[in-house]
Formats: sequence, structure tokens, C-alpha cells
Amino acid sequence: MSALLQGQSLCSHRHICLHSRRLQWPCARTAGTACCRRRGLKVNAVGWDPEGILSQPKGGHIQRRTMTKQIAEDQQLADQVEKERLKAREELHKKREARKTPGSHAQLIDYFMTTEQEEMSFEVSRCRPLITDDFFKFLTDQISEQRFASNSSEDRIAELEGLEQYLKEGITAVDAAAKDMAAPAERMRALLSAPDKKAALLDLAGDNQIDKPLLDLLQQNIDAARSAGQEQPAMFMEKIKAAAQRYRLNA
Repeated sequence: MSALLQGQSLCSHRHICLHSRRLQWPCARTAGTACCRRRGLKVNAVGWDPEGILSQPKGGHIQRRTMTKQIAEDQQLADQVEKERLKAREELHKKREARKTPGSHAQLIDYFMTTEQEEMSFEVSRCRPLITDDFFKFLTDQISEQRFASNSSEDRIAELEGLEQYLKEGITAVDAAAKDMAAPAERMRALLSAPDKKAALLDLAGDNQIDKPLLDLLQQNIDAARSAGQEQPAMFMEKIKAAAQRYRLNA
């Protein structure tokens, strides 16, 4: 200990520091060794932090995670709904294709009588070429025969009269719809065959001809292409429809 007090050199790495609350003994010094001090370490604020490691935490991370999760779940739900819609449409398409078109007036009457109510409008549209004046004459004769038959059925007469009224109203609506769709169909053909689709869309938008019938017709063709397994044409027409919606002037 006297060596310490007299300043004699000890090992430059092994020196003794004695501390107490009231008394401190200086350690021996060598030529390049500073005196040891057991003091509290103080860290000043660090201002240089290029990677932002020490930046203040941002709030709202729970809300952002919740929103991200909700968006992902909504997208999954939308994909599932679209998948189910396409599946149901494909099944309906197969069901319609399985039905054979009647070949006579009597068969056409039975065909309509056995068609489901929700499919009647479609079948009237599909069988429109068969619903002629001769067919209506045949249907009227069938109603008259039922009225004067010995075993006439009031229910059968009511069914035939109801069918007659429904078909008359149905073909009127079908003919009007066909007339209304003639112009959109022509616009759609011109759009799909145009070498410059953007220029064609701008021309249609300038004439205010991008309307709901045109968009509905595009969607019908998209669904028909997908039902037929033609995915690339369906995707192509989807892009055309999306672009047309952006250029549409009236909602």
C-alpha cells in the first residue's frame, strides 16, 4: 500500500482502486494510465441517427395492422363471391344448354308450361323466332277446344290463357330490348375491332355514347367468354370495360 502512496508504478493494467463512501485511495499511475474514477456514466442525447433507429415510435400501428387485415379479408371475400357467381352462372349455362328447343307448336306450349318461372324471360327471348302469328293462332285454337271439350279443365284453360297473355307481353319487351341493344351492339363491335382502343373510347365519350347498355353488353360477353373457358378474351374485354367506365360521362 505504501507503494501506492509513494506513486510507485504497478502493472499498467492491474491496479487497485479502493472506494468507500467517505474515503478514496488514488490508484498508482504509470506514464500513460489515467486515474480510475468510479463515477456514474452519463449519456448525452444522440442527434446523429441516419437510419432512424432512435426515432420516436409512431402511433396507430394497431389500427394500421387491423386495416391491412380487414382489406385482405375483404379481398378474399370478394374473390370468393366472384368465384361463386361464375360457378353459378356456369351451372345455369349448362342447364340452359341441356334444354332442347321445341320443334312444333304443341311442343312449344308444353315447353313453356314446364319452364321454371325465373327462366321464362330467357326462354321467351331464345324462342322468339318460334313465337309467330301461326303459333298464337294455334294457341288460341287450343284454348277454344278446351272450352268446348266434354272433359274441359278450367285449370288448363286458365294456364293457356295466362301463357298467351305472358307471351304477348314478353315478345313486346324482347323486341323493344333488341331494338335498344342494336345500337350498343354496333358500338361494342366497333370498339373491339378498333386498332386504337383509346381513340375509339374518346370518340364514344365525346358523343356521350358510353352508357349502361354498352357496359352491360360488355359484361354479358365477358361472362359468356368465361363460361366457354375463353379466359384471355374475357380478360381483354374486362380491360376495355374498365377503361370505358373511366371515360363514362354520366353515372
